[in-house]
Amino acid sequence: MNISGYDHGSRGIGIRDIQLILPSVVCSTHVAKKISDEVGARSFAHNTGCGIIGNDVEGISDFFKDLANHPNVGSVLVVGLGCETIQGNELTEKILNTNPSTKYLVIQESGGMGATLAKGSEAAKELQRKYPSKKIDLHDLVIGIEVSENESRIEPIIQILKDAGIEYVLANDPQTSNNFAWLMKAGAHLIISLTASDQPPTGYPIIPVINISSNSPLHIAINNDLDLEVIEKDSLLNLIAEIANGKESKAESLGLGEIFSPRVVRSV
Repeated sequence: MNISGYDHGSRGIGIRDIQLILPSVVCSTHVAKKISDEVGARSFAHNTGCGIIGNDVEGISDFFKDLANHPNVGSVLVVGLGCETIQGNELTEKILNTNPSTKYLVIQESGGMGATLAKGSEAAKELQRKYPSKKIDLHDLVIGIEVSENESRIEPIIQILKDAGIEYVLANDPQTSNNFAWLMKAGAHLIISLTASDQPPTGYPIIPVINISSNSPLHIAINNDLDLEVIEKDSLLNLIAEIANGKESKAESLGLGEIFSPRVVRSV
């Protein structure tokens, strides 16, 4: 199947064209979400960006930069408060090096939350543009495989991807959120999640996630919320191709998933 991707310049070819409303600090997550809802973009809540110390200051700033520079992301609006540890203007400068479709908005300089919502929605609409499409196929994709527990489902998936000549990267931390963060930084276009048998399916706001069911009682009970039960070559490859070509995964259609920024230092 030919896949119609989005040419995002130096960030590469994406299978989604997502506008990211990026809150640089916990204090701006609420208004960032309101802006994203207003303009049909994506945002996320987090509890960081201020009150952080040591390696986390640069580490979280770099994590946000990697989010903005992911191949599935088109334009970016950074929303800051103005007095936080991670200064939005400095983060924006980092992002602009590879993503020129980026702007910065400061709540404390915009007249408060209501005015920021109005100005932010206007700025986001100005950033939106039509990126050139490019025909790609499965061999152009990087598929992430996420597994948080020891199990047998992983081997047939790896073999199917190898036989099809598809590049893949594997993340197997016990925490799914850490796996998603690592796969995002690795540039995975799409993630196959071997959903833990005692956990519900989840997603990642800028990367489509295919949730593979186990035979656990939980997964049997919520079967309609998972994408695939039996791991079989044709069904898996066809589903990857369809979702890469724009079909929503179950996690996307249900609006599942969060973004967690990994931290290494305990701080306030």
